[in-house]
Amino acid sequence: MSDLQDIYADSKPHCPNILCEGCTILEQNKPAYAEMDYELLEEGDVLFLSDSYRYKYGHTEPFYKQERGLIEKHYPSKLQYSVAVKCPSVKEGDMTPNNMKLCRAHLEATIDKVKPRLVYTCGNLAMKMLIKKSGIMDKRGKSYEFTTESGHSCMVVPVYHPYTVIREPRHTYLFETDIKNAYEKYVLGKRTERNFSYKVLTEIKDVKVLGEMLRDYEETIAVDIETTGLNFRKDKIQTIAIACKDQTWVVPLDHKDSPFKKGEPHYATVWVTLRHILENPKNKKVFHNAKFDVKFLLNHGIEPTNVWDTKIMHHFLNETAPKSLMDLVKLYFADELENL
Repeated sequence: MSDLQDIYADSKPHCPNILCEGCTILEQNKPAYAEMDYELLEEGDVLFLSDSYRYKYGHTEPFYKQERGLIEKHYPSKLQYSVAVKCPSVKEGDMTPNNMKLCRAHLEATIDKVKPRLVYTCGNLAMKMLIKKSGIMDKRGKSYEFTTESGHSCMVVPVYHPYTVIREPRHTYLFETDIKNAYEKYVLGKRTERNFSYKVLTEIKDVKVLGEMLRDYEETIAVDIETTGLNFRKDKIQTIAIACKDQTWVVPLDHKDSPFKKGEPHYATVWVTLRHILENPKNKKVFHNAKFDVKFLLNHGIEPTNVWDTKIMHHFLNETAPKSLMDLVKLYFADELENL
C-alpha cells in the first residue's frame, strides 16, 4: 500500500510558486497549478477577470470561446483577460480565507502588469477575490475603486459571468448594459451631470405656492411616497415627493417631525392641495409601482389621473429585466448611485 501511495504522490503535479505555500487547493488533484499568466499579459485599459481557469484539450484559458465571443461582441477593441484564481476549475467553496489571501498576491500582480483603468469582475468569486464583497446580484453594475499595494488604482465593476448569461439569456440585457455604462464612463470619459437637489416644504405658504404652480401644470411630473409600512389600510404616508423637469419638492405628511401631520392646523389644507395637483387632468403623473402609491392616496380621497408606471413601462421595454427601482437606477443613473 505504501508503495502505491508513493507512486501516486510522485505523479501528482507540484506548484513551483513559493507564494502558494499553505494553499489547500494544492491538495486537490488538478492538471496544473498557479498559472502565472500575468507574465504574458500586456498593458491595456480594460481587464476582464474570470473566476478561475478553464482546462480544455491540455491547456488553460480564462474564458471559453463562446464566453469570449459574448464579451467581444460589445468590445471590438483589444482586451486583456485573466482570472482571479490562478488554478483551474476552482469553485468558490474551495477558497478559504487563507487561500484567498495567498491568491490575491497573484491577482494584484496581474493588475500591476496590465495597469487597467477598468476591471470587470465576472461572477461572484472574481468579485469577492478583488473587492472582498459578495452578492453579485445586488452589486452588479456598481463601481468600486481598487488600489494595489504598489499604488495602481482602477475602477472595478462586477458583472454577471458570461457563462451565466449563456445559460440564462434573460441576463443578457443587464450584462450588456453594465458593460456599456462602465466603459463609457471610465474609459471614454462620458459623464452626464445632473442636479438632483430638492426642497423640503415645512411652511404652509410654500405648499400653497406649489399648489398654484402645479394645479394646471401641463408638463409631466414624477411622484413618489414614503410610508410607515406596506399595509395601506393601517400604515401612513410619511412624505410625498413631486418633481418636474428641473425642480423637486418634498412635503412631510404623517411624519413625527412634520408640521402638517394629523392634528396640526394645516393638515386638511395640505391634502386638498395635493389632491388638486394629482387630479390635474392636463398632465401625466409618473410613479414607480403605481398601484402601491395609489392605494395609499385613495385613503385620503385622492384619485390621481393620467397615471404612468415606470415598472410597467420597463416591462414593455424588456420583459426579462428586473424592474425594481434600484435596478433601474443602476441602469440609467449609475453616476448618481455611485455617490449615494
